[in-house]
Amino acid sequence: MKNMHKKPWFGFTEDMVFGEVMSNKEFCKHVLQGILPELAIEDIYFPHKQEEINDPEHYDQKDVRLDILVEDYNHNLYNIEVQTTNTDDIARRMRYYAAKADQRYTLKKGSTYRNLKNVYIIFLCSFNLAEKKPIKSKYLTINSDNQTDVLQDGLTKIIINSNGIPSGNETKTLLNLVKLMKNLPISGDAYFDIAQNRIKEINSDEKWRDMIMDYETKLLEREQDAEERGLKRGIEKGINQGIQQGMQQGIQQGIQQGIQQGIEQGTKEGKKKEKLIGIKKLILALKDFGGNDQQILQRLEKDYGDSFSKEELEKFLKES
Repeated sequence: MKNMHKKPWFGFTEDMVFGEVMSNKEFCKHVLQGILPELAIEDIYFPHKQEEINDPEHYDQKDVRLDILVEDYNHNLYNIEVQTTNTDDIARRMRYYAAKADQRYTLKKGSTYRNLKNVYIIFLCSFNLAEKKPIKSKYLTINSDNQTDVLQDGLTKIIINSNGIPSGNETKTLLNLVKLMKNLPISGDAYFDIAQNRIKEINSDEKWRDMIMDYETKLLEREQDAEERGLKRGIEKGINQGIQQGMQQGIQQGIQQGIQQGIEQGTKEGKKKEKLIGIKKLILALKDFGGNDQQILQRLEKDYGDSFSKEELEKFLKES
């Protein structure tokens, strides 16, 4: 029987495709110049994709993985992120990414704050916003009482909204970038010809397609692992709190009761809920990749068969 599932198209805003296309030095420079025409970007160093910033000494701090990180010959630093889902936290996410970039890249030991590199945090957003915004929004640190007074802190945040309203001031390159984000054809620009051809090559290469699907699955698994680690830490915290409470009361029964309450609370509030969230995300991801119900059910039984019956997993699949 012929497979009726159409293969998904992995466009520019898919993580691995985005990283591959934007790691082309000349195309990346072309895009940056189109977004920031006021800058004279002489040249850039080779972009880094999926640059991970973590702090092993502070394991409880949230790590970040930067989609594209690149520096120009004037030592301006650019972080370019693609965002396909409205998580309603873009502003605070940009703030955190800027802080992480400062932590790792912008100032060496022995340098003064005058040597702090300029940082540009650029988010390419392809989702629809409830409030209509222009294609390009640029944010600086401004005196709220006098908006002509700009604090020269070297930080610029830019949001490119592919569903935004044109202002008439966009460069042709920026308008072409918006088209690429929407998977629309572009002509008359050699750099975008290269990008479009590379995207076509990736989608026609089964090895690349498999890598993308594996990558997305691993992201889901990593998220589920993080949720489980959070649950474990919650249980441990509950146990410690129970012990401390019992010690303060000076009653052994209080210790045991506190331990049990910590375990039960952490388990009831987290375990089942997180597994259900993980199942839902896995089903949606596998459906996007063209998986049929039988293939998806087999994967669910493999990952969650110890916790849920086949009937329950079939129900989850049907509800999704």
